[in-house]
Amino acid sequence: MIVEEKSINTKSLSDLENATFAVLEGFIFEDWILSALPNARIEYFKTIMDCIIALKNDEVDAFPYDDVILRYFLKNLDESFIIINDDKLKGSNYGFAVNFNRRDLKKAIDDTIAEIKANGIFEEMRKRWFPEFGTVGIMPKIELTGKNGKIKLGTSTLERPFTFIVGDKEITGFDIELAKRICHKLEMDLEITVIRPFSELIPTLVSEKVDMIGGAIIISEERAKKVLFSEPYFPVKTGILVKK
Repeated sequence: MIVEEKSINTKSLSDLENATFAVLEGFIFEDWILSALPNARIEYFKTIMDCIIALKNDEVDAFPYDDVILRYFLKNLDESFIIINDDKLKGSNYGFAVNFNRRDLKKAIDDTIAEIKANGIFEEMRKRWFPEFGTVGIMPKIELTGKNGKIKLGTSTLERPFTFIVGDKEITGFDIELAKRICHKLEMDLEITVIRPFSELIPTLVSEKVDMIGGAIIISEERAKKVLFSEPYFPVKTGILVKK
């Protein structure tokens, strides 16, 4: 691949009119970028770090992603990167998803979200997994009795700090805590299945290999034709990571 010399002074959306963007496979940030910048070029990558490395090596000009997640990564990057925000960029919300025949499970998810937002636990979770300073917190103890069986959750574990792996095997993060709180409410156990690439999450759910999927899954009209989404639980605002 021939890489052209890139400008390091990009600071606004207008500077990216003809830029090349690194986009994760299976995500919808491509559509959002092209709606604001129709002349942009897209290159696809499998992981967030692949996108960041491509940007660092000047193989692409920018990396669009959830602003919250980008700011988390920015804490661990050098000072040569900045994030661009612009009102022209689309946004949405994250949601858990189930099959259309599992409206009972959707109701349990929605009830849990409403309950923890009302009693203050949701805000505690935000502070735990998205701290202004320092590292993310540790998963609290949440009792799962398994009295009524188990829920199979599909997730990609690629969207730190929503869902990621600590050490060799422990799966943790904001969305994992939320899933555990749903299971606690239902007196069920939680079985986590790691699904990769991200684009396979919805097909795996539709084929009923799991009961629900979660992990920074953006609610969209196109996806809502295939699966039943919970009520939104976390807003998605697009940020664009670029070099200064």
